[in-house]
Amino acid sequence: MKIVIHNNERCKDRVEEQWKGRQEDLLNPDFDYLGFNYVEPGTWPDQLEGYYRWQFSWGGPSDELRAFVNLDKSIHRLEYWFLDWGDGAKLGVPKDSDAWHKMQQMIEVAG
Repeated sequence: MKIVIHNNERCKDRVEEQWKGRQEDLLNPDFDYLGFNYVEPGTWPDQLEGYYRWQFSWGGPSDELRAFVNLDKSIHRLEYWFLDWGDGAKLGVPKDSDAWHKMQQMIEVAG
């Protein structure tokens, strides 16, 4: 995905465009992401729930998928986050999407 700098636009104005481009990346079997890990509850201020993070980029801007799971590690909520220097926006990802299915597979492999 090509990141384009938009100096005066807030993340909420850009998140849909960024997610559309990232979904295209996720269809490419050779797409290389930055990392996959679990973020413990309380890592960030006011963060009550832990989540699995599939991180695509870091810095300004950065983007990632966040999967919130049930006790059996099935996803109950998936969000796409677009962040840029103190600003951020998120979108809910539908349960029937390719991204949801890929994220669930990654969680299962991670154990």
